[in-house]
Amino acid sequence: MSTCYCFKGAAGDPAYEPKGSFSTLAGLPIYRSTPQNRDTNSRRDTILYLPDGFGLAKHNQRLADKYAQYGYETVIVDYFEGDALPDTFMLYTPGTDLDAYGNLTLEQKETIRKIDMPSWLKRHTPEHISSLVAKFFPEFCSTVAKENRGSEARIHILGHCFGGKHAFKLAQIDHENVGSILIFHPSFLEPSDLKGLKKPVLVGCAETDVFTPDLIQTMLNHLPGCGAMWKFLVYGGTQHGFATRPDLGNELTAKMFQQAFDDGLQWLKTN
Repeated sequence: MSTCYCFKGAAGDPAYEPKGSFSTLAGLPIYRSTPQNRDTNSRRDTILYLPDGFGLAKHNQRLADKYAQYGYETVIVDYFEGDALPDTFMLYTPGTDLDAYGNLTLEQKETIRKIDMPSWLKRHTPEHISSLVAKFFPEFCSTVAKENRGSEARIHILGHCFGGKHAFKLAQIDHENVGSILIFHPSFLEPSDLKGLKKPVLVGCAETDVFTPDLIQTMLNHLPGCGAMWKFLVYGGTQHGFATRPDLGNELTAKMFQQAFDDGLQWLKTN
């Protein structure tokens, strides 16, 4: 299930200077943010960030850099293969009259007009993304191990929106170096995604979100028997995307964004 909720939010500041670097791994574009003051002889805890529909966009770079500030090397993988949605799309509600948007420039309207959402969703189905993640993950783990000179490098999985489903799937793998799983406002979930979990999972949802009523029911019906430790939170006063692409100029939104980040950070530290 995907709705316009998946594509709303506040884009990252275009002037934001990313702290990390861009490259490719297993044939997919990645953004890697490395802690600046990490001891080169210490073990490197790594986060694999499975992003929303905007891929390697500024707001996702910002979040990766934020985790890196706390010592976690964070890698965003673009499983949209360079075809992620542009930031501008957040300013538009699919199905509405584009010409009525006075806040958009002609160039922005042209960018949005070129996006055929049914075709885009067909190119990036959950099944296709799952197949890409399944190919990417072993090479990612191997790369992390090599970079840590064979030490027990701990890997955590962070999934937002589109990435939530695939984070659950990785939680079903009993990989010895995978620690904990963080998932915020997931979409496309099915009950089977929550079965046979092998790793601790924290799930955070927005209060105002078309997905939340079903998610609450699904989580409470299936997480108790998932096979792993879990925590489920609903953040009051928030909308879908609050943990990824918030309006930081809004005091409440900024506060809940920080609260979700702090909750995630604590989960990483204790699991």
